[in-house]
Amino acid sequence: MSQPPPSPSQMQPQRRRDRRILSGTCPDAKCRARLFFPAQGSASIECTDCGQRHEQRQLLEVEEVTEPDVVLHNLLRNALLGVAAPPRRSTDMAKVMGLSNYHCKLLSPILARYGMDKQTGKAKLLRDMNQGDVFDCSLLGDRAFLIEPEHVDTVGYGKDRSGSLIYLHDTLEDIKKSNLNQECIIPVHVDGDGHCLVHAVSRALVGRELFWHALRENLKKHLKENLDRYKALFHDFIDAAEWEDIINECDPLFVPPEGVPLGLRNIHIFGLANVLHRPVILLDSLSGMRSSGDYSATFLPGLIPVEICKGKDGQLNKPICIAWSSSGRNHYIPLVGIKGGSLPKLPSRLLPKAWGVPQDLIRKYIKLEEDGSCVIGGDRSLQDKYLLRLVAAMEEVFMNKHGIHPSLVSDVHHYFYRRTGVIGVQPEEVIAAAKKAVLENRLHKCLICGALSELLVPPEWLAPGGKLYNLAKTTHGQLKPDKNYSFPLNNIVCSYDATNDILVPDYNLSNLTSCNWCRGTSVRRVRNDSSIVYLDGDRTNTKSFGGKCGCGFKHYWDGKEYDNLPEAFPITLEWGGRVVRETVYWFQYESDVTLNSNVYDVAMKLVTKHFPGEFGSEILVQKVVNTILHQTAKKNPNDYTPVAIDGAHVQRMEDVKHEQEPESHLPTKIILTGQKAKTLHKEELNMSKTERKLQQSITEQAAVMQKRKKKK
Repeated sequence: MSQPPPSPSQMQPQRRRDRRILSGTCPDAKCRARLFFPAQGSASIECTDCGQRHEQRQLLEVEEVTEPDVVLHNLLRNALLGVAAPPRRSTDMAKVMGLSNYHCKLLSPILARYGMDKQTGKAKLLRDMNQGDVFDCSLLGDRAFLIEPEHVDTVGYGKDRSGSLIYLHDTLEDIKKSNLNQECIIPVHVDGDGHCLVHAVSRALVGRELFWHALRENLKKHLKENLDRYKALFHDFIDAAEWEDIINECDPLFVPPEGVPLGLRNIHIFGLANVLHRPVILLDSLSGMRSSGDYSATFLPGLIPVEICKGKDGQLNKPICIAWSSSGRNHYIPLVGIKGGSLPKLPSRLLPKAWGVPQDLIRKYIKLEEDGSCVIGGDRSLQDKYLLRLVAAMEEVFMNKHGIHPSLVSDVHHYFYRRTGVIGVQPEEVIAAAKKAVLENRLHKCLICGALSELLVPPEWLAPGGKLYNLAKTTHGQLKPDKNYSFPLNNIVCSYDATNDILVPDYNLSNLTSCNWCRGTSVRRVRNDSSIVYLDGDRTNTKSFGGKCGCGFKHYWDGKEYDNLPEAFPITLEWGGRVVRETVYWFQYESDVTLNSNVYDVAMKLVTKHFPGEFGSEILVQKVVNTILHQTAKKNPNDYTPVAIDGAHVQRMEDVKHEQEPESHLPTKIILTGQKAKTLHKEELNMSKTERKLQQSITEQAAVMQKRKKKK
């Protein structure tokens, strides 16, 4: 029997539920960004800070926003006024546990030469640890990466999106059927920068592209030392003249001659299997694997004694698996297992023939199950905590070597190269450009969208006939070398070089006033260690769990971070006929009580500042103490009136963001993310007249709607 349609009164609660705004915290331990999103929408949320995609059920501290007026206003503000969104992170900048692919690739050359001292946790040259000059990659022979289920859909880290899921569909389905119909192995992303084979192997081993450099160096060394054995083994297939190119292609800095299609191929995979002391299985589409070409193969460490190809448990090192991502067969990707699930087994029908060595060696180097299948990878993974400690140690070496933090170099690459379509630029060039920009005080970080901006003036503007040169000449007449020339519209101050007849930018006196991306006005200089030069009152990236201001973040003030902004009150000092008026900034609600203002310290500093060395000033100090105590004595402990600082609660772009499904071109919904605020101040949003009218309209309509609800 059919049910009658629900009445309007019955439908009302459901409508209210559908319109709820929820908040949650990104589950990544290194991110923890606060996310706001509609209750009715996609089951997955992309974090606007780290770029990972999480299921709603994976978010932490999910709760309903009970006062969504601020969120609603920001939703309308962005939808109607077209606030610019920050640049979408490229695949090499998606961060998991605070690390991007590009960041890891920058550290790889250092990891090839340094290890981590177990006692100090500091980086140390391998040779000083009696471990040779270059990291021995065979130490990773029994390691395997298992991806966390929550990271499977993270763009740039989880499932590969280059088309491999379609190309390898039949192969993956065949593996799935052989594993009780469970998806236990997936192709994951690898950057296509000319090092995809070693990136794929590195990810299959540890989940990160940290060892690509060491793998190449190990491979080159291995081929050189065993060249005679290789020549004898492959004399029917590889001409003697080719070996020089084969070895040169292993070099981390190898650049193929123009028009020559050189790159790592089957012989190099065979070499890597011997370097790692473990088999490497190359898979292809089912049609490719059935063809007569060398598109799939099992590469065995045939030049290494079997006894050395075992782990500490005495078991044979399990094979790792890589595959072609398309029919073009020009990009390798790794196939990895999923953490918490059963280890993937490759059925015997999909195990390719051994490459370059007799077929009977497969049983010698690979442990086959009773049904002829073999386990891929294994479960001996590097712990995340260890990996992060290792990265931190290498970052310190990078800083000491290059004078700049790798995360800042990564940002420079992302915002100044990738966003303009410049790809393939060498890391050395990016490092040099980043160092120069920091040294000249040209780098600024936006507190709203987090993007990096560069204060830069085209050189042609500064020479005779140039835009700024002509403007200065027209305005000031003859230019003088002892005078500065300010160009407010271009955020630049220049001096004049009479010898070369050219304007010279003085970036120390110049300041970027708005973000190049979102046009927000809260931009701050960046130091070489990637830290931000905050101004008093700025909201930092440190989470606060005891603040009264409600934004959820600490605030910078005079070199320290506080849960709250200070309260301010005027004070008058009179001594010896002089009257001085000063403003006192007072902290008294800090979770760390040592940060609360001390009345005697504050009074002493004020008196010392304005009346240094005055005899009998102790009386004045006591007067100031009494005045401060009177000002801070409150009848209601909940009274809190912080100082008003422009940008103190600036609305960040991760606080209000248009959510876009990875595969779509148009946004399907709007995701609201950020601080949980109770009030909205116009200085927080740098409102235009249109925005102020919009806010006023919302406020008035809200009051009308509230009255209507009360009458019902």
